[in-house]
Amino acid sequence: MKNMSIAMQVAVMFVAFALAGGAIAADTRDSGPLALVITYQTTPGNRAALRQQMQSGELPQFQKWKDDGVLQDYRFLFSRYADSANWDMMALLSFAKYADLERWRQIEQTNPAGLSPKALALTTSIITVPVDLSRSQKLFRGRDSVFMVIPYHYLIPTGDYLSYVDSYVVPQIEGWMDEGVLAGFGLYLVRYTADRPWESLLVLEYTNDQGLGAREAVVAKVRNRLKDNPKWKAISDSKKEVRVEKQAVIADALVSSP
Repeated sequence: MKNMSIAMQVAVMFVAFALAGGAIAADTRDSGPLALVITYQTTPGNRAALRQQMQSGELPQFQKWKDDGVLQDYRFLFSRYADSANWDMMALLSFAKYADLERWRQIEQTNPAGLSPKALALTTSIITVPVDLSRSQKLFRGRDSVFMVIPYHYLIPTGDYLSYVDSYVVPQIEGWMDEGVLAGFGLYLVRYTADRPWESLLVLEYTNDQGLGAREAVVAKVRNRLKDNPKWKAISDSKKEVRVEKQAVIADALVSSP
C-alpha cells in the first residue's frame, strides 16, 4: 500500500474487515431522500421572540401536518447559546415515503421552511438540506435531554464512510450509552452534496446536563477500553484522513407551550 493515500488505505481496510467476517455497510438509497434538515438563523435580539413564536404558533402547525400524514415526524432543536457563527434553530423532518415530499413542496409555496409569515419575519437566513437518516438508536427519548449536533466533511466514498461509522463511531457511542451519559443518536447523510458545508451530521442526545458535562471523561474512558481491539485502533489511528469535524452546537428540544 506504499503508493496509496492514507484515505485509500483506510477504505481498503474497511473492505478487508468486512470480508473477514463483518458486514460492510451498504449505501442503499433506492429512492429519493426521506428527511430534511432545516437550519434557521435570527438576530440575537430576536432569539427569545422566535422561540416563543415556535412554541405557541408554529409547533402546533407541524403537529397538524404530522397528524395529516404529510410528515412522519418532526423535531426542533434550539441552540443553547447565542452564536452568530452558527444556527439558532434546527428542524429535523422525516417522511414516510418519497412522494410525501411533493406535499411538502406545496406547503413551501405558502409557508417557506414550514413557517408562518410571523415566524419568517424573525429569521435572517434559512438553509434546507435533503438527507437520509442512515443510523439511529433511541433518538429523542429523554425528557431532560441535551443535544450536541456535530457536522462533518468526509473524505472517502459514502459506503466506506458508513463502514467507518459502524466500525469506529458506533462502538464508542454504544460505550457512552452503556456508561449512562448518552440516551441516543442519529446520523444524517446529505443528498446532492455539491458545495454543501457538511455531508454528515451526528446528533447526540445526552441524558441530561450532567451527562454532557461528563462527555470528555467518558470519551477517554471508552476509547481506552476500545484501544485493545486491533480493528478499532487501526481505524482510530487513521481517522484524520476519513473526516473533518466542524463546529458543534449544543441545543435543547423545543416543545409546544401548554
